[in-house]
Amino acid sequence: MNGGFQVIMHDLLDLSRTFHTEAGTCRAIMPDEGPACPDAGDGAVNGMMQAVTETVGLAHVQLASIMALHGSKLQAAHDRYQDAEMSNTQLASKIAAAAQIG
Repeated sequence: MNGGFQVIMHDLLDLSRTFHTEAGTCRAIMPDEGPACPDAGDGAVNGMMQAVTETVGLAHVQLASIMALHGSKLQAAHDRYQDAEMSNTQLASKIAAAAQIG
């Protein structure tokens, strides 16, 4: 029993594409090294702010990568469902053909 849920193949594929597209969009809005760091006029403060902006950049890259990973997982789910559907169709055809013989 599926609990009222129905897998729609094209929805999985569309959602996968959307995750991949938006991952690219997300990644493109900020440099990998983070946003530009202002000059505070003090070397120690500048160093701390640079470390913070680089950490923000790293978190941003990770977010975009995770979005792309979810897109890949949705693509894999689509592919598995499609393979299972094809296998079930082939099995049903073989059973129907065998039933006609007997």
